[in-house]
Amino acid sequence: MTDALDQPPPPASPEVQDPAEALRISEERLTLVARATTDTVWDWNVRTNALWWGGRFREVLGLAHYSKVPHTDAFIARLHPEDRERVVSSLQATVQGSGDTWECEYRIRHEDGHYLWMLDRGFVIRDAQGQALRMVGGMADISERKLVAQEEAQEAQVHAELVRVQQRISSLELGLPEVLQHVAQTALDICQAEGALLELLEGDQLVAQAAVGQLVRTPGSALPLHSSLLWPELSQGRPVLCNDTAAQGWNLGDDPLRQQVRSVLAAPLVCDDTVVGTLKATSSRTDSFSPRHLAHLQILAQSLGAMLRLRQVAAQLRESEQQYKLLFDMHPQPMWVRADDPSLRFLAVNQAMQAQYGYSAQELLRMGMADLWLPEERAQRSAEVRNYPHDQAHNGLLHRHRRKDGSVCEMEISSRGIVFNGQPARQVMATDVTERQQTQRELSRLARAQSMLSSCNETLVRATSETTLLQEVCRMVVEMGGYRLGWVGFAQNDAQRSIQIVAHAGEGSDYLEQLDPSWSEHHPRGQGPAGLTVRSGHSVIVRDVASTTLQADWADRMVGQGFHGVMALPLRAAGHTFGLLYLYAPEVLLIGTEEEALMQQLADDLAFGIMSLRARREQQQLQASVLKMAAAVSATTGAEFFVQLARNMGEALGAQVACVARLVPGRQTGDAPRVLALALVVDGKLSDSVEYALEGTPSMELLLQKQYVVQSGLSQRYPQAPIVQKVQAQGYAGQQLVDASGKPTGMIFVLFRQPLANADFVATTLQIFATRAGAEIERQATDVRVRHQASLLDKAQDAIVERDLQHRIIYWNQGAERLYGWSAAQAQGRQADALMYGDTAAFEHATTTVLTRGEWSGEISVRHRDGHTIEAEGRWTLVLDDKGRPESILEINTDIRQRKAKDREIQRLAFYDTLTGLPNRMLLLDRMQHALDNAIRQHQGGALLFIDLDNFKTLNDTLGHDKGDLLLQQVAQRLNTCVRSVDTVARLGGDEFVVMLEGLSADAQALVMEARGVGEKILTQLGQPYALAGYHYRSTPSIGIVPFLGPQTSVLELLKQADLAMYQAKSAGRNTLRFFDPEMQAAVSARATLEDDLRHALAFEQFLLHFQPQVDQNGRFVGVEALVRWHHPERGLVSPAQFIPVAEETGLILALGRWVLHSACKLLARWKDDPQLSHLTMAVNVSSQQFHHENFVDDVARALAVNEVPADRLKLELTESLLVDDLDTTIATMTTLRTLGVRFSLDDFGTGYSSLSYLKRMPLDQIKIDQSFVRDLFSDPNDEAIINTIIALGQTLGLEVIAEGVETTEQHLLLVKAGCPAFQGYLFSKPIPAGTLERLLRLPVNS
Repeated sequence: MTDALDQPPPPASPEVQDPAEALRISEERLTLVARATTDTVWDWNVRTNALWWGGRFREVLGLAHYSKVPHTDAFIARLHPEDRERVVSSLQATVQGSGDTWECEYRIRHEDGHYLWMLDRGFVIRDAQGQALRMVGGMADISERKLVAQEEAQEAQVHAELVRVQQRISSLELGLPEVLQHVAQTALDICQAEGALLELLEGDQLVAQAAVGQLVRTPGSALPLHSSLLWPELSQGRPVLCNDTAAQGWNLGDDPLRQQVRSVLAAPLVCDDTVVGTLKATSSRTDSFSPRHLAHLQILAQSLGAMLRLRQVAAQLRESEQQYKLLFDMHPQPMWVRADDPSLRFLAVNQAMQAQYGYSAQELLRMGMADLWLPEERAQRSAEVRNYPHDQAHNGLLHRHRRKDGSVCEMEISSRGIVFNGQPARQVMATDVTERQQTQRELSRLARAQSMLSSCNETLVRATSETTLLQEVCRMVVEMGGYRLGWVGFAQNDAQRSIQIVAHAGEGSDYLEQLDPSWSEHHPRGQGPAGLTVRSGHSVIVRDVASTTLQADWADRMVGQGFHGVMALPLRAAGHTFGLLYLYAPEVLLIGTEEEALMQQLADDLAFGIMSLRARREQQQLQASVLKMAAAVSATTGAEFFVQLARNMGEALGAQVACVARLVPGRQTGDAPRVLALALVVDGKLSDSVEYALEGTPSMELLLQKQYVVQSGLSQRYPQAPIVQKVQAQGYAGQQLVDASGKPTGMIFVLFRQPLANADFVATTLQIFATRAGAEIERQATDVRVRHQASLLDKAQDAIVERDLQHRIIYWNQGAERLYGWSAAQAQGRQADALMYGDTAAFEHATTTVLTRGEWSGEISVRHRDGHTIEAEGRWTLVLDDKGRPESILEINTDIRQRKAKDREIQRLAFYDTLTGLPNRMLLLDRMQHALDNAIRQHQGGALLFIDLDNFKTLNDTLGHDKGDLLLQQVAQRLNTCVRSVDTVARLGGDEFVVMLEGLSADAQALVMEARGVGEKILTQLGQPYALAGYHYRSTPSIGIVPFLGPQTSVLELLKQADLAMYQAKSAGRNTLRFFDPEMQAAVSARATLEDDLRHALAFEQFLLHFQPQVDQNGRFVGVEALVRWHHPERGLVSPAQFIPVAEETGLILALGRWVLHSACKLLARWKDDPQLSHLTMAVNVSSQQFHHENFVDDVARALAVNEVPADRLKLELTESLLVDDLDTTIATMTTLRTLGVRFSLDDFGTGYSSLSYLKRMPLDQIKIDQSFVRDLFSDPNDEAIINTIIALGQTLGLEVIAEGVETTEQHLLLVKAGCPAFQGYLFSKPIPAGTLERLLRLPVNS
């Protein structure tokens, strides 16, 4: 080869020296060079071995510009020894082969001695025979790319080494010194350093723990922190890289070892975010470390920090494991570990578990969970725990466990899956929540009891009948309280001291029929809770009947009836127990003191309601009797007066005997006292007047005391009393009659065949009647005396005056002197009208009557000498002369001022409250009517405030009724200070007051504000403390307000609305006021209107029947169902959902049911001779009340007989709830009707009890699938399963099956597929009238 760089290419060989060929070769060469040009281009003549170089060859290899470029051998010599043979071989192979291209990477020596990586590419030029002529190519410097690749490979190798180191140092089997030494060695290797040092912080110095190589301290040596040049940076978590300590001005001190260091690399050791040491690498050369070395060192330091943390955690875990074992065993809550396999055996238990269950650890470790479960719950619990996923925690599970001593505890269980000694297990922690659960149940029962109390109080407010009240309370206590049976009984004072059950609700009516309770302590039936309650006046609770100490046979009967707990609550009034509320629980009673107190409060409220209803009834009777008596005062006289009085008295008090008697004066001193019965009424009939001795009668006591009452046992106490023995009376109440001077003149008394239950009311009422009876006896006695003295005119007590026909006085007795104040001398000769009468019109009228009729009697006002008016009763007679001609007029005038005063006292007792002096209910109603009339006339407003004292009963029960009376009197006084003189404050009774405001604004808004102002003033006044005879007492009122503007309501309606508003205030928490809400009254009125309309509809035949056809699978009509409809003249068609419940509540369902039954049978009678319709059945719905009525069988038989209907065409549809109510009676009724041929269908099957036991016992013919299952057939898979079950059940029991509510073809097809044989619903026809029905039934069937 010859040097050819920058010289023209060598001449062509002889065989191709012609110019054209040379030109072609040259052009080809230039083209190839252009394609291959990078950094350097070359042209190698294969045959001559000449090598031509071009481009940047000198610059790439670092050759001088003037130097020669290498020839072929020189080029080969510059190749790296490791690459030389490979490059030459690849060139030869390419040239000798058939390929056209060559490519190779190799290293070539730079002029300064280092090697460059080159990428060389060449193209082979061949002759026509394929022999290589030349190779043209170019090379590119790829040293930088190769360096990057090498660094990447080296980086990957370092990272792999770091991973291996991390794995190794993470092993806890290596000791810490060995780990630290390994890390130091790795730092030396990956940083290519001369020395590596690992230090850990101990106090205020860095102590060398591991050292490798040179230029580092020996292990164990310490460096104070203040002497460390790197610590300020490292302590902040920042690494340090320095490649020239001298240039950086580092002060390395006098230590020769430190002075040799020129490059330093350091990274902090961080554990839990805290620098705990350093990792350093050193070198005596500058620029020894790169950022890559620093990154590797940081990774290594981080790995070591993580390892240190891991070892800390491992140490903590070992310590924690010991602590855990200690905590597990000493934990205050029961804990255990059980196997997570079917055995559920205990693997570990703590001390708390042993204490909780009473077993030793050895005993528990031989047991399993099943040994703690109750026997009846083991199967269920076992299935539950076996379904627990091992990796899923379960918290808050409530289980009942049995202790070793047999007692049951309730445990809250939390568990999680663990591995215990290499096997799956569950760790369990338990909390004894027995008391908490009992508390929660007690709170639940308390809430239920409070709800019952609230509902019962609402019933008390609305009740108008004692019977309805008792029945409704029994029902609510059973339904809301969860009791199986409840009844109310009244204690009787008969010889057996029996308890009469007057109301009951719930299951067990047959049990009550056999029950004959007593409250006698000597009778066996009086030893149970009922007798104890009545005798003691305290509640008796038997929480667990099975464990009671009471009579064994009683407990057995109770358990046999399903009663496991009973509660007997006394009904008390005025310190006397008159009855009880008796409840039977279906489970053991877990009742606390608070619930017991609430239940007793319910009983107390019920007793109060009973007494209130009785008092209201008695007050109404009393008011009626007082009014009758007041009317009889002027309408009757003499004996008729006493008869009327006795009748009214007996009627008002409900007595069987009423008597008015006058004391008969003794003929001799010392004679036994006797009385004459002025009027004796027995059972409403007047008996003959009799005179009898008082000795041996209860009325004998009235000679020494004003009033005498015997509540029970009268006939036994007074066996010699004739009237008592005649009627076998048990109760007596008598009142002494006295004259004006207080001297006894007679007595009134009443007798009762039953023990006297309302003695206070009877005694109070007798006082009113006694006042009038005593006055009349005194008046009549006075009349007798007057008549006796009339013959002795001057001795007469009455004023006797005779005047001539010109009214001149001709006679004036001493009685006239006393009455008029004029002496006889002063009066005689003077005009009677001018002297004695201020009202001359009355005088002239009476005189005319005397002259016309011969006599006159009546009341008239006369005038005293000093001018005051005297009320007198006059009896004037026309005196005739011997020839029968009028001569004069004889006036006998009696002073009746005392009698009138007593009459006014009667009026006061009738219209005013005796305790407070306030108007009573009767007077209030009268004033309210006047107020309403005035409001209309004067266009003014008014308001009624109904006031009830909060917790007044508590005051009576704690401080006594005398303090309660003082409070009521002070309340009355305070109320009067809150209103104007034109307003009315009245007391209705008990602790109820009413304030009526008149003359208020006619503007509704202003009226409300005025009424509210007065109400708030009353709240403030009545909320102030009261001084009650040494006691300080605070009371609050609840106020209901009803504004009124005139004719929009009635008096009684206003009072009822105010009462309702007051109870709204009570419900709002007491000590507040509420205005009446019209919506409440609207609902009550609407209900009453509907009931009235319903009664009217029955009377005027507004009901009609619609019929819905029933078809078989072939579409043939097989029957119809009769459905009642109400066409109201104003409401239109009323939905059965509205009027059927009202009919059932009011009992009208009986009459309505009879009408439906007879109407349906009439239609069947019309069909029986029609070939197209005679096969059809008629389904009639029967209500529970109608079915259980004693005449139901007769009603059905009569309907069939009257209409001559085949009985097997009538199908009675009964509901499930009807069937299970008194099952035996139900079966008996069905069997009786079945003998007539009547068929039965069970309606709405599957929605109620659905018990196979009664299905097998009852004579049913058909069961009816409820439309709710049909409706959701496609949306609820359960409904389809239920339908299939019902159809299969019907087939098994031989019962027909029909589906109701079929509305779509899809439902029909699915039911047919299920095997249902009959259908009813809108798909076939809606309910239609009889005429439309018959046309439909006669249409041909499209099969």
